[in-house]
Amino acid sequence: MDSARVVIVMLRQPYVNDPNEMRTDPLWEFGSFGCTGCHRTNLMHPKKLTEHNGACFAFAQNGPLGIKLVHVTSPVRTRQHGTFCEVVWEPAEMPIRYDAAPTLVNNLGESDMPALLAMIRDVRRKSPVAKFASKFRSRRQTLPNQVASELMKVYENHRFDHAAISQNYVDALPYNPPKIDKNRESTYRRLLGFA
Repeated sequence: MDSARVVIVMLRQPYVNDPNEMRTDPLWEFGSFGCTGCHRTNLMHPKKLTEHNGACFAFAQNGPLGIKLVHVTSPVRTRQHGTFCEVVWEPAEMPIRYDAAPTLVNNLGESDMPALLAMIRDVRRKSPVAKFASKFRSRRQTLPNQVASELMKVYENHRFDHAAISQNYVDALPYNPPKIDKNRESTYRRLLGFA
């Protein structure tokens, strides 16, 4: 995948003040992202979604250890579901645990991917994590080839460690949401039923 088109997708942290917060999306077990509609005004905008066909999504999860690369998909396909859009990929795989995932950036300015640091150098924010979030929060463009290649190599090296792979979707989160979804298949079917 050295020449893969890679788009970084920023995932939010669980809201601790919402007792119903389950942090549903992505639905790793089904190779699905977008069913909750959270990114529909930028990354998953219905009029531009087909631009992502064939790109790989690199999911970036922020938390107390910095922004971690928890998963990189195989090339995605896009689907329109009326009021929302979805990207899907095969095989559906569980992500890397947040605590074991490679670091995109932390607040000490450290990264397992130096080429990414160069991309945020001129962003006008105080901390490295804030610079990264500002640069990639609503970005739709693919990474430059050199940066994408470095990201893919680092991710694949971390993925070889089977102990680093999540057993449950909450393992890829920086901390548990207030409510843990114990039937993700039912949740996925319910979300698709709203199409």
